[in-house]
Amino acid sequence: MVTGQLSSSYYLLQHEPPDLDGLQEYQQSNHVSRYFCKTCGAHVFARMQPGGQFLVASGLLAAKNVPSVQAVEHWQSSETGDGGLSTLLPGIESAVTGCRLHTSTSNESPNRESITPAEYTPTSQHLRARCLCGGVEFYITKPDASSLQASSPWPDLLVPYYTGSGANPDDIKWWLRDGGTKYIAGTCVCNSCRLSSGFPIQTWAFVPKSNIFNTDGSPLTFNAGTMRRHRSSPGVYREFCSCCGATAFWHCDERPLLIDVSVGLLRANGARAEDWLEWSPNRISFAEMAVQHDLIHILEEGLKIHSKQN
Repeated sequence: MVTGQLSSSYYLLQHEPPDLDGLQEYQQSNHVSRYFCKTCGAHVFARMQPGGQFLVASGLLAAKNVPSVQAVEHWQSSETGDGGLSTLLPGIESAVTGCRLHTSTSNESPNRESITPAEYTPTSQHLRARCLCGGVEFYITKPDASSLQASSPWPDLLVPYYTGSGANPDDIKWWLRDGGTKYIAGTCVCNSCRLSSGFPIQTWAFVPKSNIFNTDGSPLTFNAGTMRRHRSSPGVYREFCSCCGATAFWHCDERPLLIDVSVGLLRANGARAEDWLEWSPNRISFAEMAVQHDLIHILEEGLKIHSKQN
């Protein structure tokens, strides 16, 4: 939740970064501090205490500097309730305390109460979303009649950009799934998402703006709380928490009534929020742009396996 992602990955640095200017520090615990860009929200470094060891977010490395992925090992996935991204990214579940950024010195897992609100049930009509510091907080509602009011071209998740056929002349409401009871969710590895978050895999849920509300019940506003906006390209906007750096939203002028919500903020029974979301298995958005091709290949296979099992 501190990143807004379903997972975060880092590489150890041999030396302390020479310059932290332009970065915002967020002290996640007595043992971990995170550093992110004040302008775009990208997580850049993490520092462990005691010792002061620095790590760099893996999504920021240039292609020529990224080591090949031989295997994927997951730490603390039991805390997600449903395996989180580890279910979609097959790997080895670590049975040892190997997570370098575990925020507690205790081997005990955090109480699920701190991750999932006690009032949440699978039949709830409202789903809370919140970053770790609480500066960005909102809720979404189940699809309803208003969910049909948005219009949008086909996303790269469903129609690859290189086909040149993203137009949606029939105005198909592709973001609604399972008989109009869930929203579609997917993974993206485009350069913009990677560099705006600091991590190689971004997970988005596509939710109509009419189904997103501030905590007081008023319609979503993009400047609430500690939310900060970054225009990542002309007509394209991203919001993140200016306190802890969590990714929050992606939206654009072309489809202003349909918002991408960073799945790592959702407080469902499991991190993948499958009571609310249906994960698209057939494509990773902008897979051709991926820097870590071997990692993305593992994800592609994991999505297919998960789809067949559900």
